[in-house]
Amino acid sequence: MTALKHREVVERQISRLISEREKLYNELSQLTGVTAYPSETNFIMIRTASDAARIHEKLKRAGILIKNLNKPGPLKNCLRVTVGTPEENREFIRR
Repeated sequence: MTALKHREVVERQISRLISEREKLYNELSQLTGVTAYPSETNFIMIRTASDAARIHEKLKRAGILIKNLNKPGPLKNCLRVTVGTPEENREFIRR
């Protein structure tokens, strides 16, 4: 009910999320050793050319939390990145 009462606020947040998702996807797509998969959600799945578990740990030590999907099979070396604020996304890309 609250979301329906504040529809314009929710729509602005959705627009910002979509915009940030596109920017983040484009940045990730340009990184060497990273394959970014298109998304219609609030996260982007990526596959790394190197050990995803090591990358996940390095980011975790830096205070950047992402989901480690890495396991044998189709998700080998995959990570899931939630779309954040512009500042959070820049910090993630910088690392």
